[in-house]
Amino acid sequence: MKKLIYIFLLFALPLAAAAQASETKPICPVFTAVEFEAGGARLIDTYLAPWSYSGWDVALQVELMQAMKLDNYNWVWQQRIGLNFGLTQLSISGAGRTLLGGADYNFAMMHRSSLPIKGLQLYYGGNVSLLGECIYNYHSGNNPVNVKADISLGLTGMAVYNFAWGRVPFTIRYQLTLPVIGAFAQPEYAESYYEVGLGNYHNFIHCGTWSNRFDIDNRITIDMHMGNWALRLGYHNRINTTNVNNNRYQLVMHNCSVGFAGDLSSLDFKNSNRPVVRALYQLPQ
Repeated sequence: MKKLIYIFLLFALPLAAAAQASETKPICPVFTAVEFEAGGARLIDTYLAPWSYSGWDVALQVELMQAMKLDNYNWVWQQRIGLNFGLTQLSISGAGRTLLGGADYNFAMMHRSSLPIKGLQLYYGGNVSLLGECIYNYHSGNNPVNVKADISLGLTGMAVYNFAWGRVPFTIRYQLTLPVIGAFAQPEYAESYYEVGLGNYHNFIHCGTWSNRFDIDNRITIDMHMGNWALRLGYHNRINTTNVNNNRYQLVMHNCSVGFAGDLSSLDFKNSNRPVVRALYQLPQ
């Protein structure tokens, strides 16, 4: 009988310890935001035409964030996925059109630190970005299309301020993403993609540094909390620049955004005794 009791305790104690550890393990909900953007775009791509184009741009952005166990949950990962489409015309006459569309993906890992100012936190870390874009010029002769493909490693940082105005909580966030080094594709001047397809890859792939490519991404968002979700308003500025093979390319976008944001979790943490570690919001329950 004693042997049976010992065997029972041998199996029961680890299970009880695991259950207790599970009860104290923090819940890390996945922060999710969906934004719809619209604004202006300015484009110059001398591979297609030597003139500047300006017009409008629309985009869809999805953002995901979650706290990680590293350093007592002071590290977070972030993913951003974006789709955009724009139409531009010649800046000098309003004639001639250029279509542009693309997709981008960013993955970042950031450490966060609290500051003496209540509600203010800084996030800083590294970022990997992928960009694919297609530009079509209606009046570009034999080379009407230019395809952009870019991969880069860089730096990113955020300043996040959580506060309450009356009884309504707000979160203000500014994020800067700055690619440092990478690789991108660009044919030589007057070289068609047909020639590239035949095997002429000379000077097609380039190492991207600040000497021949400079990109920057600025985002400002204001989240007004309404229960478990928040109304998001924002501004997004994106600049992509390359200068190689006697080809100059620059895309500048200024977009306003509206959307919604909130924390997702498979558990109802309001009815749980487990602590909650959020990736972005640090508001009282």
